[in-house]
Amino acid sequence: MKKGVIFFLWFFCWAAWGNAQNHAIEYGPTVIPVDQYFTISLKSPATRPAKVEGFPEVEGLQKSTQKSFTTTITRGTKKSVVYTLTQQYAPLREGEVVVKPFTLLVDGKSVAAPGVKVKVGAAVPAGVNPKDSLAATVPATAVPEFVDVKENAFLTLHVPTRRVFVGEAVPVSLWFYVADVDLGLLDFFEFEAQIGTIVQQLKQRSALEEVVQPEEIHPEKIKIGEKAFTRYKLYEAVLFPITPQPLRFPAVSLKMTKYKVAKDPSLLTQNRLPEIKAYPAQRREVSVRALPPHPLRDQVAVGEYRVEEQFSRKTISLNQNLVYHFKVEGEGNIRTLPSPQSLHVSSELEIYSPEIRQSQQISQGRLVGSKTFRYFIVGRQTGEFPLAELFQWVFFNPVTARYDTLRPSLTVQVRGQEDQNSFIRAQDVGDFYNIAATESNELISVDQFKEVRLYTNVVLGIMLGAALFIFILKRK
Repeated sequence: MKKGVIFFLWFFCWAAWGNAQNHAIEYGPTVIPVDQYFTISLKSPATRPAKVEGFPEVEGLQKSTQKSFTTTITRGTKKSVVYTLTQQYAPLREGEVVVKPFTLLVDGKSVAAPGVKVKVGAAVPAGVNPKDSLAATVPATAVPEFVDVKENAFLTLHVPTRRVFVGEAVPVSLWFYVADVDLGLLDFFEFEAQIGTIVQQLKQRSALEEVVQPEEIHPEKIKIGEKAFTRYKLYEAVLFPITPQPLRFPAVSLKMTKYKVAKDPSLLTQNRLPEIKAYPAQRREVSVRALPPHPLRDQVAVGEYRVEEQFSRKTISLNQNLVYHFKVEGEGNIRTLPSPQSLHVSSELEIYSPEIRQSQQISQGRLVGSKTFRYFIVGRQTGEFPLAELFQWVFFNPVTARYDTLRPSLTVQVRGQEDQNSFIRAQDVGDFYNIAATESNELISVDQFKEVRLYTNVVLGIMLGAALFIFILKRK
């Protein structure tokens, strides 16, 4: 019986000690300037807690944001992972602040922390490194030694082409690459403000621009040689130069938060020291050539295109209509594609100005899409009329460096006996003629108006005489 009790007590103490070892609460430096954060961190080995509650409200400190990161500790051939959740507190004034003992609730388990006193000093003077000032106020034994680990990361501006024609597509994208083994060493720093400045630097005054607006930046896995990398697409656009001036992209750089790591990492000390490091991307230049001589050089589209056609019906009767779709699709600046060029005005077919619909998307650095011209055509004379004789669509192909022409391949067939008056009957002549069917067609004599005027004058004369008679009687 005694052995059973002893074993139970030993097991209970071991479980309590094991639970304490699962999570640890760590305070940041307790001597800080008023313009720096005080931190309370929860460190959890192996797994990330699903729910953490209970970071205290401290009088004299304003609770701010939370940050989290994962650290891998390597000792020989053994690796261990530590998850850290840090609550930041902003000092409200100088002086001494007391953090009372508190308990965190981590996935339903209690983790207790002792109280501590925090001394808040004056702000760090301009030109002084806050870390140097902080290190000077903390005992040397409390500051771990950090080492700078060389990371494999770089920023690159990807411009796959070096020479284009005016109007030809120039894909541009900005990527940040980091080796998978170094992901824990880097974080993005003030990204929104930085990318806005970088985009302005990359803009070209002599080019039209189609920009991809991503909802968020997704990491992509890729291998470079035998090494696994994660890359982030920070910016993507397709440019179309409008003048034969070269496109010059300046050297840009992206600042990242780079961490030094503790030489002797442990659960009870800060294991990473953040710094700001800039990663540059080399400048790029693209030469732009003018298009070869051609009567329509300043009007044609540039790209690789093909045509698709569709009739609502191939055969119509006189003065009937059909709908014809001339769809241009391919790769290029879809938004600025011109309408087909009219060769001459046809008296046999009446062709109205087209309705235009378009769609486009950027896929793998290529702007692809289509533009559809919807024509309304009325047959005015019988016969067969090839549309290729009426209009065409000229463009410049930068791959072959030649002008090409897309022509309709369909023919309109107009059948039936010609009726010269059917066109008039088909027109909307207005409301005046629409009431003709409902009005009387009885003839009215022109003398009728004279009789009406005579009767009106007689009535007016009688009324005037009666009024005069009444007036005379009243005076007498």
